Amino acid sequence: MRGKKALVTILIIIIIIGILFIGYFLLTRTKKGAEQEPQIVTTETPPPTYNIVVSAQDPIPRGWRFQSGDNAATVQQWPAEALPPSGYLTSLDQLNNKYAATDIPIGTPILENMLSEAPIAPFPAGRVAYGIPMDVQGGVGWHIQEGDHVDVLAAIELVNVDPEFQSKMPNLFQTLPEPNVENPTPSLSGVYGRFGTLPNGMASMILPNGDPYPQVFVQMTVQDAIVWRIGAQYTIEETPAAPQEAAAAPTPASGGGIVMQSQGAAATPVAQTLTNQRGDIELVTLLVAPQDALILKYLYEIGADLDLVIRAPNDTATWRTSPVWSRYVLEFYQIPQTGSDLPVATTPLRTPLELTPVATPPPAQQ
Repeated sequence: MRGKKALVTILIIIIIIGILFIGYFLLTRTKKGAEQEPQIVTTETPPPTYNIVVSAQDPIPRGWRFQSGDNAATVQQWPAEALPPSGYLTSLDQLNNKYAATDIPIGTPILENMLSEAPIAPFPAGRVAYGIPMDVQGGVGWHIQEGDHVDVLAAIELVNVDPEFQSKMPNLFQTLPEPNVENPTPSLSGVYGRFGTLPNGMASMILPNGDPYPQVFVQMTVQDAIVWRIGAQYTIEETPAAPQEAAAAPTPASGGGIVMQSQGAAATPVAQTLTNQRGDIELVTLLVAPQDALILKYLYEIGADLDLVIRAPNDTATWRTSPVWSRYVLEFYQIPQTGSDLPVATTPLRTPLELTPVATPPPAQQ
């Protein structure tokens, strides 16, 4: 009886051990299979980007002329979700020879509505507008445009004056009668010259032969001025004729527009802006520093001859020049300062060419 119980106990223990072994085997196999299965890594897809043109200068000033290689703008990747709705540029070539219509801060996308095909003259802070009359030559044949940077050349005439009288030399003189002399020398007057001796030994008074030649000096004065406006602008007020009882009819207006006048409508003054056509002499308004405006005013008041020279686009350098006058030209170009003693002399081949201004034709009647 005891032997049967012991045998049953042993059999139960063996069954339990077998169950535990099978469970351990299955658990180990499941864990090893889980370790061998590859893990799936989830990655977020980056948002799409587009190459657009943005400002690379802080800021790009209004009136700036874009040119290849000026480094004012660059192409940058821009997120699609932050892309401007329209008007953005994708290539720097789209900027060439266009002008900034407004100040563009650095890092800002450059849009088509920020650009202008025509030059735009900026009005930077610290500058004032001053107008000076210019002829065709002074205005560089009217090749200057609004927004151009220019320098002002001035030619000034200087004459010798008496330091005390501040009058033009030579002085005039008049002798006074000799006191207490029965037969005084007659009073004399004339141009004050100088005493000299002629080659034959006779004492003489040497007098000037006409007025003295003035000395002309030419110098570059105001630099890096900006052409703001060319020509004068006038505003006039026109009063149309009294309305008629006839039916409404289109009336051509200045500028090519049409003004409709209805039956019985009251006449209303119409303000029109008229701009002078480009003529031989025009008012050129420059943007300059306040001190430079005073210089231009002084040069204009003393009658200096003023000309403009155009700078390269976006060139704001300051030049240091020397005044040019007769001695400078003779010495710099090594021109002889004594007359020729050759047995021959030059004679003109032709009459020098002169520029004849062409009258501007009147506007066509509409």
